[in-house]
Amino acid sequence: MTELQYELKFRTSVSTFTGLAIAGLVDRMIVRNDEGLPCISGSSVKGRWRFFAERLLRADGLPADLWIHDSNGPLCKDNPCTLCRLFGSPAVPAMLQVGQAELDASLKSLFKALLDSDPNPVIHPDTEIRPGICLSRFRRTALPDHLFFEEAVPPVIFSGQLIIVDSISPAERQFLDISGRLVDRLGGRKAVGRGILEGGIRINGGSV
Repeated sequence: MTELQYELKFRTSVSTFTGLAIAGLVDRMIVRNDEGLPCISGSSVKGRWRFFAERLLRADGLPADLWIHDSNGPLCKDNPCTLCRLFGSPAVPAMLQVGQAELDASLKSLFKALLDSDPNPVIHPDTEIRPGICLSRFRRTALPDHLFFEEAVPPVIFSGQLIIVDSISPAERQFLDISGRLVDRLGGRKAVGRGILEGGIRINGGSV
């Protein structure tokens, strides 16, 4: 088993939503950890990472030992491809485990101080409240009575833990580095410019 760290440096505000709301005030609230601080779930990071890893594997010019199952065929079982081996499938456990991304250690005390100074359960002082509207797909105009408000974390740095449960080849390690750096955005409302990353998912740590 190998433990590494990853970093997410955001250039724009980011929102990963819980589905919770406070009627009439905030329609979508962000994910928070047990200390009440903003965080990003490992499943959100891993899902987006897997999307870009698959796109890269379906491109031409990769080494022969990096491959992916046919897009029209079933997922791997007995002889897993690179994607299923690293990120898992219904039949193959993932070698890569992505932990929850927490605020960078240099920022935690600042965010805690903000929350302690104003323990408002509705409008949190560590986030921005962003308005949004729903558009009609046919008329391309705003729908009536569809104004909403949602939380967004200002552009900061998050970091989390990566666990590789078995040994991987140097090519697979390099593939994780490259595919991680391709990830351009995370979270919700990406189409309006939220969650833009600087340098993608950056892996920190020694070689596997």
